[in-house]
Amino acid sequence: MNIVRLSARLFDDAPAAVSHRLLCWAGGRCSDSFKNSTVIVCLAWYCFVGLSGCVGPLNQRAVYEAKGTQIGVESDHTIDEHAIPPTLNSHPAQITADHMRTLLGSLEVSGWSGIIVGIFETPHPKPVFTGTELMNLAEPFSKAFREAGPRERVFFSLQNPNAGYETDRTAGSLFIRDGYLHVILHDHYGFQKADPGGGEQRDPRDMKGMKLWAMRPAQPASVPEDKEPRWSPFDKVHLSLNVRDVLTAFGGNRGPAKPQPAAAEPATVKPPLPVKEVTAPIPSPPTDLQQQVQDLDEANRRLRMQVEQQTTELDKLKEDLKRLRDDVKSAGKSSKPPPDKKPPRKQTTE
Repeated sequence: MNIVRLSARLFDDAPAAVSHRLLCWAGGRCSDSFKNSTVIVCLAWYCFVGLSGCVGPLNQRAVYEAKGTQIGVESDHTIDEHAIPPTLNSHPAQITADHMRTLLGSLEVSGWSGIIVGIFETPHPKPVFTGTELMNLAEPFSKAFREAGPRERVFFSLQNPNAGYETDRTAGSLFIRDGYLHVILHDHYGFQKADPGGGEQRDPRDMKGMKLWAMRPAQPASVPEDKEPRWSPFDKVHLSLNVRDVLTAFGGNRGPAKPQPAAAEPATVKPPLPVKEVTAPIPSPPTDLQQQVQDLDEANRRLRMQVEQQTTELDKLKEDLKRLRDDVKSAGKSSKPPPDKKPPRKQTTE
């Protein structure tokens, strides 16, 4: 297998093409003997097993499943195994549900439905996760990060609660590496894929023009080149966040907890003094749902003020109109001329 990889790098060919050349060479050189035929079969089997190992299966195990929602752990193909040493993920990671809610709540996505709409419409970012999803799924996400290994990442797949029959889902993966939370989005049920018609399957490469954003005051992180994950062709929609910076921006002051080494036990141990620990709860940032409710309340208040102002002005106009009508009536009565008296006609006699 090392020969195949070395040849692929030297001749800039795919491993499958190199394996085919080796098989043809071995067949041409050794086609007249049973021994050489055995060599060909062994070489083909070796190449098949080696190439299968290069691809590697995408192992998944679910941590949470309920009502069309699935959260779990899968193998991470963004890790460069050829690096010395390979850069692994900071998993398992101890992230509280509140911190998880803050990190996921800072994500926004823009895109469009269909093909033609995106050409004429300016995309507007919307939250990746709704307020209800953040409240219900923060703990399952936290549990998945606790169970993920250094070569694994967390995946999620959420069904549209308002249209369960649709195939569009909010799906993607998350992993923490070198203090950065890397987010990959493969699909979002807020945007519909283009329908090719004729009963054909929708193109999996259709990314709906999606783009990930960071909600202010959070900012997307600029990852150094040596720490950038090895993105695959299907990881076109991704965003990186500095965990500590995002939590600080939203009022938190602690990132994911890392396991600390056990301290050496002292020679003489004194009984500890009773100390009351007072921990101030970290205020969780308002969710997008709460923000929308506040915006609606403010809009309703302004609308009521405008209605009251317009009602007052309408009452004034009614009073002015009534006054004008009274003035017209009074002026008409005072200036009314007396009736004309016509003189009697004289009768003429012939």
